[in-house]
Amino acid sequence: MNSPSTSRFFRLTLLLTLLIGFHPVSAQKMPTRTYPGRYYTSVEKLAKFPGGREAMLRFMANNIRFPTSLDRINYKTGPIKVRFIVAPDGKLHDITVDSQAVLLPEAEGGMDEYRISIIRAIEKMPRWIPAKMGGMPVAMLYTIPLKVEN
Repeated sequence: MNSPSTSRFFRLTLLLTLLIGFHPVSAQKMPTRTYPGRYYTSVEKLAKFPGGREAMLRFMANNIRFPTSLDRINYKTGPIKVRFIVAPDGKLHDITVDSQAVLLPEAEGGMDEYRISIIRAIEKMPRWIPAKMGGMPVAMLYTIPLKVEN
């Protein structure tokens, strides 16, 4: 949980729907895929965080840390997309964080730290309620667009 001793609070606005027309962004190399099966990008019933959208917003706000090095230089991260596969058992796999290119050399380390903080927060999440197709749990690719207002 954020405390008054940390740098000023940041509000994460999370859009939980897959956005059509979300501008492509550059970022990390594609990681080695660990999820062994097939997954859907479109399903009848979306996977969801236990407790719903508001619970996920609270979880992420409490677990993602915006680096003070970026705060000091008032760095604007631009749009960030977090992607992962929600398996039929609710476990999360293949977490990636995509962001626009870092144009300021002094922001590179802070952005790496921020991406790692996002990945660690996602890794800490409890099992999700899986997506469904035909009433059966299936794996799906889930995308969370993040916007940091600082």
